[in-house]
This record gives sequence, C-alpha cells and structure tokens, in this order.
Amino acid sequence: MGTQQSARHDADRIGELAAEFADWRIGRGGSGQWWAVRGNDLVRTHDVEELRVRLQEMTAGSRYPTESGTWPD
Repeated sequence: MGTQQSARHDADRIGELAAEFADWRIGRGGSGQWWAVRGNDLVRTHDVEELRVRLQEMTAGSRYPTESGTWPD
C-alpha cells in the first residue's frame, strides 16, 4: 500500500471512529499508535480494532454524559 493510500485508509478509520465515539478526539501518531482522548482519559494502542473495543468499554462505564446530555447506563 502506498503512502497516500495508507493515509487515506487511516483518515477513513478516524472518520468512522469519530462518528461512533463523538465525544472522543481520535488520531494516529507518528509512532503508528492510534490514540483517543476525552477529558482526562487517554487510550493508546497499535491496533485500531483494540482501540474501538477499549473505547466501547470506557464509554459504557463513562463518568461523562453522552451527547444528548444523559448518562450512560
């Protein structure tokens, strides 16, 4: 995969995660690690699917309200 293709693929994945986890800021660092930050919570991993799983777990047990202003169960 070329550099441009890889960057496009990463951008697509970031867009998907940002839509799924709207209250998180998500990106990919120069070290190749995917990261997400919300308030004082930070998640870093080398695998984008692991990031998704960890964000789902953290969002389910969140101490922050959702976008609608309700607290998760």
